[in-house]
Amino acid sequence: MTFGTEDFVHCDNYIEDPETPECLRSFLKFARAPAHGSELGIKQPLCYADYQGKRYKLTMASRFGDVGISTVMHAEHGYDHRVAISELSNFSTQRRFRNLE
Repeated sequence: MTFGTEDFVHCDNYIEDPETPECLRSFLKFARAPAHGSELGIKQPLCYADYQGKRYKLTMASRFGDVGISTVMHAEHGYDHRVAISELSNFSTQRRFRNLE
């Protein structure tokens, strides 16, 4: 998935999609709010996901439609990668994901 291609889905499109995991929807609502949610009076919702076989914390959602992810699990800002949401999997509020299937 490459930014600017026809199959790229902007992060805002996931916010109201009922198929989107609730932790991702909550994170995106906060991160895409004015002033990155700082005026909402709540803490940034936690959302973790897998990317290329490693676990990451989502730290930002860009106006360009991608998200920032960090290997620093306590980070509130900063990122190691910027990726399309479609490149992520196993969304959870937990640092470690356990597949129960």
